[in-house]
Amino acid sequence: MKTKDKGKAKWIIILFIALACFITALVTSQVIFNLIAIFLAILVYKFGNPILFKEYDEKRKIKYEDAIKVREAARIAVSSRKIFKK
Repeated sequence: MKTKDKGKAKWIIILFIALACFITALVTSQVIFNLIAIFLAILVYKFGNPILFKEYDEKRKIKYEDAIKVREAARIAVSSRKIFKK
């Protein structure tokens, strides 16, 4: 197994442990499981997010940059008032 895959597997396991703690807290109404779930979720958000969602974040960044270009072009077209003139 590659190092990248091991790191991804580690964060997925931690994420599922957080989910299990959250579900256990809902069923048993014990606050300690909620605290553990919150702590693990913060860890995954801070350190695991770049590893788990790297491809998604790259695609989203490209789409965002394209949307900014389209928005800027639309703004220029509207402000020039030549959009509907013959």
